[in-house]
Order: sequence, then C-alpha cells, then structure tokens
Amino acid sequence: MDGTSKTSTTLKRRHLIVVLIASFLVNFDSAVVIPLMANYSVSLGATSVLAGLIVGVYSMVHIPSNIFMGRLVDKFGRRAMVPLGIFLDGIAMILYFIANTPLFLLFSRIVHGIGGGFGGPSTMSYISDNMSNERSGRGMALYGISIAFSMLFGFSIGGVFAEQIGYGPLFLAIAAILIFTSVLSTTLPEGYLPKVESTSIRRELRIFSETIVKKVTVLPYLAVLSIFFNLGIITVSYAIILKSVGYGSGQVGMLLGVMVLASLLIHYPAGIASDRVGKPKITVLGLVATAISFIVLSFSLELPFGILGMVILGLGHGAVFPTSAATVRDRSNEENRGIATGVFYALNVAGVALGAPISGIMDSLFGWQGAMLLGLCMPLVCAFLYVVYGRRITDG
Repeated sequence: MDGTSKTSTTLKRRHLIVVLIASFLVNFDSAVVIPLMANYSVSLGATSVLAGLIVGVYSMVHIPSNIFMGRLVDKFGRRAMVPLGIFLDGIAMILYFIANTPLFLLFSRIVHGIGGGFGGPSTMSYISDNMSNERSGRGMALYGISIAFSMLFGFSIGGVFAEQIGYGPLFLAIAAILIFTSVLSTTLPEGYLPKVESTSIRRELRIFSETIVKKVTVLPYLAVLSIFFNLGIITVSYAIILKSVGYGSGQVGMLLGVMVLASLLIHYPAGIASDRVGKPKITVLGLVATAISFIVLSFSLELPFGILGMVILGLGHGAVFPTSAATVRDRSNEENRGIATGVFYALNVAGVALGAPISGIMDSLFGWQGAMLLGLCMPLVCAFLYVVYGRRITDG
C-alpha cells in the first residue's frame, strides 16, 4: 500500500487554522473576481472576444500550473510554497488595480493563475502530510469546507462590494488581506523535508506519468472531474433555461447557494463516515446522489423541484469531494503528494471548463434536457467503474 511515511501526525490547532485560512483565501480571491472580470475588462476597453479571453485565460494557466507547481511543492517543501502562492495572488490583485489596458489585465490574469497553481497543491499537501490515514476523510472534509465557504462568500459579496466601493478599492482590500496572510503563513512549521535528489527530464516525466495514471488514484480523479463537470452543466445549461422561463438572477443564485450549503453540511459527516466504512463506498453514494439530482432537475422547472434537486446535488458533491481527496492523499507518498494533489486541484477547474462548453453544445443540439442527460451519465459511469474496480483502491 502506498501512503505517507508518517503513521500518525497531529497538526496544532493554530497551524491548522492558518492553513485553512490560506486555503480559503487562494480560492476566495478568484471567486470574487469571476462575476466581475468580464465587465471590468469591458470598462478598460476590451471587446467581447477579448473580454472572454481575459476571463478564460485564468483557467488556461491555472490547470497546468497546478500540476507543475505541485511538483515544485514536492521538491522544495510545502511551507515555502504556501506563502509564495498567497503572495502572488496578492500581487495579481494589485495588478488588477493598476491595470489600465485590456492587455495589461490579461497579463494580470496570467499571474493570478500561476499564484493559484502554488496555493492549491501546497495547502492541500500541507494538511495531507499532517494527518493519519485513519482520519484523512475528516481532514479533507475540513479542507473542502474551506473551499466551499470561499466560493459561497466570494460569489455573494464580489458584485455587492464592487457596486458599493468600486473595482479598485475591492482589489486593494483583497490584496492587503492576501499579503498579510502570506506573512502569517511563514510561521507554519515544515512537516515535510524534501529529499536532495538529481533532476533529469526523463526522471521528471516518469514521476509525472506514474503519479497521474496510478491505478489507485485514477478513480478518485475521475470522481472529482465528474462532479465539477456537472457543476459546469448547472452554471450554463440549467442557469440559461431557468432565465428563459422567467427566473431572475437572484433566484438562480439562490438555487446555487442551496447547493453549496447542502454540500457544506454533508462534508464533515461524509468524511467521518468514509474513515469508518471506507472512502469508495461514500464516494459511490455521492456519485449516485449526483445522478439522482439531475433526474429531479430535469423532471420539472418548478421551483420546488429546483430546490430539491440542488439539495441532492449538494449532498452528492459534499460526499464525493472529501472522500476522493482523502483517497488521493492516502494513496500518494510524501515525495509525490504535491503533484498528486496538484492534479486533483487542476481537475476541479478542468471539470467546469469542460462541462460548461460541452453542455452548451448539447443544449443547442438536443435541448436543455439533453444537456442534463449528460450530467446523469457522467456520475453513473464513474460509480459503475468504482463498483467494478474500486477494490484496487481498498487493497492498494
């Protein structure tokens, strides 16, 4: 069995709080600017095409950055990379503030994507290193809760604060918080000491391939890709059809908030259950719940069905995220945990980046229910693979 070389490690509460705050912030800053970036780009003179590129370039950079930066987290340690990632995010916020042309804003988005590439793998690896296999579900649940809260608060307050105080002051305020937290995070102790080893292109490629296609991590990677792919369907096809039948932006946002709240509520119980009965079982339950939610959402566009479907979707998401993250943690070594968690983090972004446009194509060809059918198939196929091949995870 692959696993951490530490049989049991306890992270002091104050250090756990600091790294969870760091995890919150490296996701919060991007969540705040997502609803603002298109309009901010246009205000600087961007065309609609360039504005779309400015919005999307973050994901284009962020996805490969997570994997590459995850490897650096393994080679140079977690503690150095946590403050570096937060600091780069803070610099990106300052660049947003001083941007006066669309091209400068495009450059700022690239810097932001790189900073996030450090922040995700370093915080997830740091928490992973400092927990035992027997409590990894709980630990990853806390990590997932920090991310869920960042999305909930970021999406909620970004637009409101931008209207009240303007884009510039909002970016500066977030930058100040990020830079302060980057300094605070330098107080974290280093729990992982990287080995001094030679580096060659062949060796690095072997480490990348062995980590990414490892048989005991492929399934949790597919699981997290599936739930974020479905989130992409919700944010495009389902949101568009709701607007077309008369739902206001506030109602659509409320439904998304219901999903996030349900996910938050189930995260920690799912983590506890996975530690007791096994991660694959809880992951499968979450995938099945995700599939059921799309049946409910497709059945009717009436508000009660929307609320019920979003509650079930949130429960599925909240069960799959911590259990699949914990599985990746359990089945990776300290020496490759940065890249393993980097891939996991990249798949969060890649799922939405794939689900949104593909569901749009399905919607145009087969209608919104055709797009929703795609969301039904993805988690069911993944759940079937777990049932057939999940023993490989359990047995390692």
